Amino acid sequence: MTNARTRTGMLAAVALAGALGLAGCGVGGDDEAAAPAAKTSAAPTQHTGDPQPSASEDRAGDSPGSGDTSPATEADSGAPRSDCTAPGLEVRLVAKGSEMNSRYYDLQVTNTGGRCAVRGYAGLSLLDDGGKQIGKPATRSKDGDAVGGIVLDKGDSAHAVVKTPGKGVTGGDCAAEPAKIKVYAPGNTKAVTSPDTASIRVCGGTLTIGPLGASFPG
Repeated sequence: MTNARTRTGMLAAVALAGALGLAGCGVGGDDEAAAPAAKTSAAPTQHTGDPQPSASEDRAGDSPGSGDTSPATEADSGAPRSDCTAPGLEVRLVAKGSEMNSRYYDLQVTNTGGRCAVRGYAGLSLLDDGGKQIGKPATRSKDGDAVGGIVLDKGDSAHAVVKTPGKGVTGGDCAAEPAKIKVYAPGNTKAVTSPDTASIRVCGGTLTIGPLGASFPG
């Protein structure tokens, strides 16, 4: 009787232990099965958000613009470093005839010094014997061929078209003939004077000057 109960109790214990063992294996198996899924879902989170710039992209912002040039480049090219200045210039007017009821003159600005450049408009006034200005300075026009900087070696000249109405157009309303011309080269505050006036007489109070060019048009 006692032996039967003992065997029955042992069998029950073995059955219980087996059940517990199977239950334990089931829990462990569920954890191991879930772990790979957790690792898989975690991986994409490392790449979320905007991508970071590469090292080359970071450096690109520090690079100088392609249009930048250094002073050394300009100097090495042989380009003049400054515009022609008054002490190294001579000026004169040369008559170029009449056309379309206007009289034309060539203002010649000649370099007598080292290599330099001029660009833009010269200022022109007419003076009497006492150095007093006759009428108003010339106003700017588009007559002639405008170009960029004109490089002048010693002896070279730049040219500008000077124009005034003919005497007949203004009914004889003309100023006195000047004794000198007074010229400011572009960028200069010191004038150059000359007695070479080509006997110009401003009529109708109108005197114009075009931009400096490499030659007189025509």
